[in-house]
Amino acid sequence: MGASMHPTRPESARRATRTVIFGLALTALAGCAAVAPPPYAARHAAVPPGHMPPPVSCRVWYPDRPPGQQPPPGRCDILHHHVPPGAYLVYGG
Repeated sequence: MGASMHPTRPESARRATRTVIFGLALTALAGCAAVAPPPYAARHAAVPPGHMPPPVSCRVWYPDRPPGQQPPPGRCDILHHHVPPGAYLVYGG
């Protein structure tokens, strides 16, 4: 018999199986990246300096609200999961 790991399966069938599995894995990873974009963007330039969150804090920023009506700063690890559509997570520091 040869050095083949699967004597009943030809090498071409094993290659085809690996190719399909690799393609499915790439498709799954690409789908994850497309479905879950980060809920923030680099729009912090629109935040006045006096309203930036302190270092190691974050702030949910609504571009359609005046600075005085924005929510207070908080912990980034918590706020990251509570950014509604149209708002941005601004990192302090």
